[in-house]
Amino acid sequence: MKSIRFNFIMAVIAAVFFAGSIPAAFGADKIKIGVMYSLSGPGSVLGELQMEGAKLAIQEINDAGGIKVGGKSMMIEGIYRDDETNPQVAIRRLKEMAQGRGAKILVGGTFGHVSMALNGESKKTKVFLMTTNGVPEKFFEKKEKSATALNIMATSESAGRGAAGYIAGPMKAKKIACFMPDYVIGQTTYTGFEAVIKDHAGIASEVFWVPVKTADMTPYLIKVKEYAPDVLFMGSWGGDAINALKATNEMGLAKNLKIFHFWLANVFATGIPAEAMAGIWGQMFWYWDMTGFKDPEVVAATKAFSDRYIAAYKSPPDPYAMAAYAGIKETARAISLSGEIDPKKMYAALMAAPEWTGPKGKASWRVDGRPVYKYATYIVEGKGPDQRSGQHTKYDYARIIDAYEGESFLPPVEDLGY
Repeated sequence: MKSIRFNFIMAVIAAVFFAGSIPAAFGADKIKIGVMYSLSGPGSVLGELQMEGAKLAIQEINDAGGIKVGGKSMMIEGIYRDDETNPQVAIRRLKEMAQGRGAKILVGGTFGHVSMALNGESKKTKVFLMTTNGVPEKFFEKKEKSATALNIMATSESAGRGAAGYIAGPMKAKKIACFMPDYVIGQTTYTGFEAVIKDHAGIASEVFWVPVKTADMTPYLIKVKEYAPDVLFMGSWGGDAINALKATNEMGLAKNLKIFHFWLANVFATGIPAEAMAGIWGQMFWYWDMTGFKDPEVVAATKAFSDRYIAAYKSPPDPYAMAAYAGIKETARAISLSGEIDPKKMYAALMAAPEWTGPKGKASWRVDGRPVYKYATYIVEGKGPDQRSGQHTKYDYARIIDAYEGESFLPPVEDLGY
């Protein structure tokens, strides 16, 4: 009897021990993933679209049977939060999700300053952080970046570098007016622009800083006109971009110079009158309709995702919605590869198997926590009212004319401390 009692007690102790050592991913029927975007505040116009993309990815994963973890299929439980476009709110809600709800994984980020705050907090809270918006280059510096943080989109500096390369190259500019919003997006975009344009001899450029939320852009554009450039490089974003491009159209500036916008997106391009988009050149992270692009694999991947998104939400996806979708998918892959929800092991798993494919085509994770896409950005030309067609005419505002490939305008990892 003593032997039976002893064996029983040892069996109970072993069961308790091993149950406690099993990762949380194996101990429940669901994997909790925090999803946080700006659903209120200035970022809400983007955040709501990002949330749509994230929810679509979670639904697709769950409908397909969930994530394979240790031979078991686990469903995703999304913990949805609003960061209110406020870094302090974002930090509080990250802590609440991680400590109160047990979600050690967060996908999110709408505005760069909020993502920077989340990056800093993730060092303390010890979460896997997948940001899916544009961030400053500083995010990727080894001394700055959390060891378990990634970003799936791009930086404003790289957008500036790409724009400078195209304006100085294929557009053959000789005199460039840089029309920049006087805050972090404009400042960092211009930093990237300067880094490239300084190496092009014989090209003159001047920057015209514009206060954020300027209702009437005309006085600033008059100064640009007096400068007499052959290319106007515009860094305005959101409502400012709508106002700026409306004003350039009303002033007839496109008759005498070329206009290049640094980073177009559905969220505001659809608010620009079709006649004001006609002939405008621009750069995009991704566009929902890649018809005519040289790579059939990218065309097919884009169409497949866009069709699913349209079926779910009745309108074509914005680049930021696509990035959120891809962020969830890559987070799920990290869980599946590592077999756990340990942030360090998830991050290491992606670095060990960095290649993946999404709606944007082929990509590979770099050591600094960002992906190198086969096509980093796309160059587009805006469509006027007579060039638009199809069921979603408002969203048919551009056509792809070129692309930047690979690490064209990414800084070497050695410059970031790796």
